[in-house]
Amino acid sequence: MELDVGQPVVLPPGEGPKVLRDEVTVSILGRSSATPHVHRQHADAFYVLEGEIEFADTPLPAGGFGLAPPNVVHWFTNEGARILNIHAPGQWWKHRFDGTTDGEIIDSWDPPDDASSGALLVLPDEGERLEGPNHTMLVKAALPQLCVFEGDLGPGWNGPPAHVHRLHVDSVYVLEGALEIQIGDEPHVVEEGGFAAAPPGVVHTFRNAGDGRARFLNLHAPGVRFDEYLRRQHAGEHGGPEFHEAFDTYEVG
Repeated sequence: MELDVGQPVVLPPGEGPKVLRDEVTVSILGRSSATPHVHRQHADAFYVLEGEIEFADTPLPAGGFGLAPPNVVHWFTNEGARILNIHAPGQWWKHRFDGTTDGEIIDSWDPPDDASSGALLVLPDEGERLEGPNHTMLVKAALPQLCVFEGDLGPGWNGPPAHVHRLHVDSVYVLEGALEIQIGDEPHVVEEGGFAAAPPGVVHTFRNAGDGRARFLNLHAPGVRFDEYLRRQHAGEHGGPEFHEAFDTYEVG
């Protein structure tokens, strides 16, 4: 299988684009707004890092998560909060950053009369809770286009063996504390506000090497049923290579 092996991404805190790929775009937005619209081909998600936004006329505070699957009407108003904005797949929305605004190119449309209005809102500390030794994962989103998890790791937590994904991008935004992330050939300490992404074919793993807790968002795009993968592992199922490879995870070394 020939892989589209891209460059790994490791970035310090700051607003603006984080990763712009066909699988996913991730950016941090400040003051911004959008009128009601739909995306026909991709999902649009928001995690509030600081402050509060109005998402589909509902207040969404820091730690809140909003999700609009394809063909779901959504809009938001942000008077000064900081938002992690995710579009998956990203092949359309990445053109927003090259100055292209044509609706067909960026897959943004006025809502049709029969569009769904069922945007998903997940409040802080909500989501399906997966408990494990010295860590907790909250499932925030589980779509074919995108899986989002919020992790809380205790001191000294060691992550999975080094591995690659062949079909999807695995990325991390650090909410609190710091993670030691091996991505490619190099280990990196990614502190609060930092971001890292492993494109398909790039070896990676992570751990909490510090003395305090570490909280992070973990994004998988496309979703490859990664919620099921974590759910089954937390239930005690680990299996051999076939089990992991069924969820696009291939251990290396």
